[in-house]
Amino acid sequence: MFHTILYILSTSSVLTCYTLSKLEYKHNPAVKLLQEYIRIDTQGLKNTDLVVEFWKRQAAELNIHFSVYEPAGLPICVLTLKGRQPNLSSIMLNSHSDVVPVNDEEWTYSPFEGYIDNNGDMYGRGTQDTKGVTIQYIEAIRKILHSNVTLERTVHLTIMPDEEIGGFKGMVPFIETEEFKSLNVGFVLDEGLTSSSNVMYATYWDKRPWQVEFNIRGGGGHGATISDGSAAERLQTLINLAMEYRHQQLNIARANDPLDYGCYTTTNINIVKGGIAANVIPTEISVVLDMRLSTSTNVDDFQSMLDSWLASLGPNSTIQYIRRMEHSAATAVDDSNPYWIAMSDTLKDLNITLTPVVCPATSDMVSVRRKGIPAIGFSTRTNMISKLHDVDEYISLDVFLKGIDVYVALIKRLANLSE
Repeated sequence: MFHTILYILSTSSVLTCYTLSKLEYKHNPAVKLLQEYIRIDTQGLKNTDLVVEFWKRQAAELNIHFSVYEPAGLPICVLTLKGRQPNLSSIMLNSHSDVVPVNDEEWTYSPFEGYIDNNGDMYGRGTQDTKGVTIQYIEAIRKILHSNVTLERTVHLTIMPDEEIGGFKGMVPFIETEEFKSLNVGFVLDEGLTSSSNVMYATYWDKRPWQVEFNIRGGGGHGATISDGSAAERLQTLINLAMEYRHQQLNIARANDPLDYGCYTTTNINIVKGGIAANVIPTEISVVLDMRLSTSTNVDDFQSMLDSWLASLGPNSTIQYIRRMEHSAATAVDDSNPYWIAMSDTLKDLNITLTPVVCPATSDMVSVRRKGIPAIGFSTRTNMISKLHDVDEYISLDVFLKGIDVYVALIKRLANLSE
């Protein structure tokens, strides 16, 4: 099958036409690089050494500076394209190399193969979240270098190792180091959302994650007995409370604009563990809830609700917090932010609609914005089905290749802003 793309290559309104077959996709250098990156299995922080070698090689090929930092034992890769005026604050292109776990049996194609189907879609864990974005970054830098364009500001491409599990050994400690300070970051682009239309989204505010583990305790005994106060009964109490609250929030979501992710709190029961044998009543069951707070939720009120849930689970049950974020700062998306103006103007020049939205989840940008650095989550993935953390995650290679040139235009505009 053949695919044709017509799109604006740069703000000079030059049109480029791609007509690629499946075979031609397989031999396209950018596609091959993405495929190679997808084939590095980075579930559960695996193969961080291979990630470092991969990015070290890319930097060497482009003759740009490469550094590795380990503020907490995991490697953070930084590729640097120096600008003509290094005293100006830099532009940071951030992403992460880790991916969420997969169940291979659920996938149509192997999740770490980078299989390309006849529609020109590449399947693989990380194609959307977020290895595809990182390859677009490096390919955009490659094009800028090959066009002999000099940027005024320095551009740093940063690859974090553990965003999917909170960034506690990546961005969280890194941003407190002298090494980060030396990067002189003025603005950050990070991963964004997948769009089902032609519209591209800019996330300027992350929801606050509360990942909570309830350890529910109750009476045990022989599996043939029946009595009150079992852990399973109390589990049912917690499920009922959580689902009642979830239903309330679902009604709020349905009553508002579908893109108003900030107006409601999400609640999902993601892990349930308990039991030691088929004929033994468990005395303990653990439940993990993943909750992302609405932008208007009062932390004290939310904490009181969880405390009341715990009180209903019996005297010996406990609660632990995997993540508990009270504050999340927003980046201005108005005329007060010159970086936002540069982004919106660039997309406007490319005839692309850019819509600012609250991020429905949480990214490394929470740490960045907390430092007062403006940060926008952005992706060029349009006319696709969102498959973040889902089975059969994929990327349209038409969209992927087109997006590289969008990043070229964005980087050139952002890195040539005057102070």
